[in-house]
Amino acid sequence: MHSPTTVPEANDDTRTAGRGLISIAAAKVYFIIASYSVQLALPRLWDAHEFGRYAAAIAGASILNNVLIAATIQSVSKFVSEDDAMAPARLRQGLHIQLVVSLVLGAAFFLAGPSLAAFLGDPSLGPLFQITSLVVFSYGLYAALVGSLNGRRLFQRQAGLDITFSTLRTGAILTGATLGFGVTGALTGFAAAAVAILAIALLVVGWGASGERLPIKRWLGFMAPIWAYQAFLNGMLQADILVLKKTLGQLTVELASSAPSVEVVDSLVAYYRSAQTFAFVPYQLMLSMTFIVFPMVSRATSAGDDEATQRTIRAALRFSLLVLLGIAAPMSGAADGVMLVAYPIDYVVHGAPALKILVFGMVAFALFVICATIVSGAGRPAVSAAIALVSVGIVIVLNAQMVRAAPIGAESLIAAATATSVGTTTAMFAALIVVWRLFGASLGFATIARALIAAAVGYAVASYTPHDSRFMAIVALAAGFGSYCLCLFALRELQRSDIQAAIKVLRR
Repeated sequence: MHSPTTVPEANDDTRTAGRGLISIAAAKVYFIIASYSVQLALPRLWDAHEFGRYAAAIAGASILNNVLIAATIQSVSKFVSEDDAMAPARLRQGLHIQLVVSLVLGAAFFLAGPSLAAFLGDPSLGPLFQITSLVVFSYGLYAALVGSLNGRRLFQRQAGLDITFSTLRTGAILTGATLGFGVTGALTGFAAAAVAILAIALLVVGWGASGERLPIKRWLGFMAPIWAYQAFLNGMLQADILVLKKTLGQLTVELASSAPSVEVVDSLVAYYRSAQTFAFVPYQLMLSMTFIVFPMVSRATSAGDDEATQRTIRAALRFSLLVLLGIAAPMSGAADGVMLVAYPIDYVVHGAPALKILVFGMVAFALFVICATIVSGAGRPAVSAAIALVSVGIVIVLNAQMVRAAPIGAESLIAAATATSVGTTTAMFAALIVVWRLFGASLGFATIARALIAAAVGYAVASYTPHDSRFMAIVALAAGFGSYCLCLFALRELQRSDIQAAIKVLRR
């Protein structure tokens, strides 16, 4: 039997996790909506060539930015969550470390901007990369502040900061673009928003307090593998668009008179970016799960509670798989209608075939990230980094080979989407195996089979439902999702108890 204090503590953890998941998920939904307002507005303010330049500049900067923010959040959250009494001192130490890291990386990215642009075959990207170096500096410190809130399980405050930043970022980018300053104006607005949210976060969270400091070797020993993992992870997510631009750019030189123009290459990059925008939705929605799972697994493993660790892992993976496929299957089935909701017809013609494939690649990517977060939360970030390293290599090599072999046009984008999906799927299977070996918990085969059957039904219903207008595209998505859910109930993968549990979490 449980001791008198065990059940209330478990209930408190469940309530905190439930409220935290809802808060951070709501912030993530808001972030997606805000990001979409940028991704959907810019193609209407600029031609495809200009939007392609913006997409390439953002992709290059995003790899480093995402590495900083994700790795720092996890590292600070890890050490803050270990001892609530020492949280202010751990925050202070984390900020000192990040100040050095952010200065070094920001300066390095500024100096390397022209060289990176030359490597991609487009010197005009150099000044754009240099503008975003200010974002790199700001993100490093901002992430430490958010990581402190995450580690102390102050998920509502974390969500509030993220919502504020999404608002500032969206408004500043669109203002810069609308005023007629082009890509330079949009990225300058992005940099200004990053500096502003850093100042706000410092006011909300503070600088921490002096106190006992962790040995720097322990701090850096944990952070370094996560930095590596996040670099490889974001390479998996963003490298394809850079490889696409570089490979098509090389073909413009090699094919001479029959080669596509620079404007055509940038337009194809823009079309692929539009497909990515929708394909990333499943991953972005489930990213909130990692912010909840990481501190919970970290605390459970630190306490030696194997049963709680296994229970958390099974629930997180099952929930994630069902949600991810529920989003991806209808989107793939009605891909051309989905693109039509937001983009001009040229984007639909070239981007929809890639979206059909890439959205499932992002399902695999999201599951890999959740598994890798579980492994890192248990103090094994080097394992996650090794899987990501191999996978990003697969993504880069396959993209270069397959894009080069494909006819230039929509087929180039299909090749890129296929190559990326092979890499992310490889990472997913490897990570699931590692989680099983480490913790004895993973997705059940029956759950996987039932989810795939339901996904096939959802895809077919969305595909065969007419979706040649914006309204009908939404109808097709709804029909596909509804069919998916009904099939899960019919297969008894979803039951009344799941609905009741979800309602209890919402009421808390």
